[in-house]
Amino acid sequence: MKRIAAWILTAILSGAAFGQMMGGPMSTTQYFPLVDGARYDYMYSAGALSTSTTVMHGGQTWAGVSGLTAMHTTFACNFGFACAPDATDFYRMDPDGMHYFGGTGSNSSGTVFSMMTFTNPEWLLKNPVMPGTMMNGGGYQNPEMWQANVSGTNSMMGGQNYMSSYQALALETVTTPAGTFANCLHVREQRGSGGTKDVWYAPGVGMVRMSDGNTVAELASYSIPGAIAQPGSAAAPLAFIPASGMWWNPDESGTGYYLQFQHGVMVTAILSYTTAGDPVWYYADGKLANLGSGVMVTSTLDRYRGGQCATCTYRPAALTGNDGAFTMTFYSPTRATLRLPGGRVTEIKPIAF
Repeated sequence: MKRIAAWILTAILSGAAFGQMMGGPMSTTQYFPLVDGARYDYMYSAGALSTSTTVMHGGQTWAGVSGLTAMHTTFACNFGFACAPDATDFYRMDPDGMHYFGGTGSNSSGTVFSMMTFTNPEWLLKNPVMPGTMMNGGGYQNPEMWQANVSGTNSMMGGQNYMSSYQALALETVTTPAGTFANCLHVREQRGSGGTKDVWYAPGVGMVRMSDGNTVAELASYSIPGAIAQPGSAAAPLAFIPASGMWWNPDESGTGYYLQFQHGVMVTAILSYTTAGDPVWYYADGKLANLGSGVMVTSTLDRYRGGQCATCTYRPAALTGNDGAFTMTFYSPTRATLRLPGGRVTEIKPIAF
């Protein structure tokens, strides 16, 4: 009896499972948990953005509205792109669902700031809601829809007044670098005359994936204070995600370190030289792991030669061995110490353009 009672309690608390079990509307209160101090790290598949980090701050007031949670997001750009450095947005979970009240952000140079304030906010998640079902032949059947007549002001564009539409398409399982999440609520939204965007929310976590047709953002790691369930199947969330792109030591120009993080693995390509001064490149990969308040990766420096020249017909490079083990310790997304074979230590950071 205790096991049966525990299962029933778990189903009720999950909201999604309870809605499925009963065949009725489901609660969405845990699909966008606004927890003070929660942190989310995302990685992007295309476009200007490489990664982003969002931290929640409770008890905020925006444009005269109190009781809001601020989501402050910092962005890292892909190599060769410019993007906005940060943005702050304001949300509140009301009895009828999650509402977005606007926020502030800057342009890619960080010099021009815009402010959006909604007197009638966006209605991102309806509560309760009846999700549709995914059909075998594609598409969705019977998704519940809702609309929001949004109005407010934008410091760059003036008055705002438009209609936004939303659909609760289905409950789906989503796998990201942060883990596998069951019963994710798939919502399709169109804000005003803009394009459609698909968002997947996991119970007890929040947004785990977003796709707007041009880029896909996926949850790479997260940390939520308190007793809220964190159902991802991966290991403990990383303290942060190092910035992807070209790194260097400004005092050692001519040597570069290209870093890319995906699915929990850091891939490193090092542009260096032999003792005779001939150019050589190294490849290394390894899983990132927490180390105190930072993260680290350990691997071997695999050495390659004999590949394709820039104007030649393709031929694959050959692995000729490795120069030993190295460790890269990150103290922040943009600062690291590299310990190389033979004991050499160098401090590296992303190249700023």
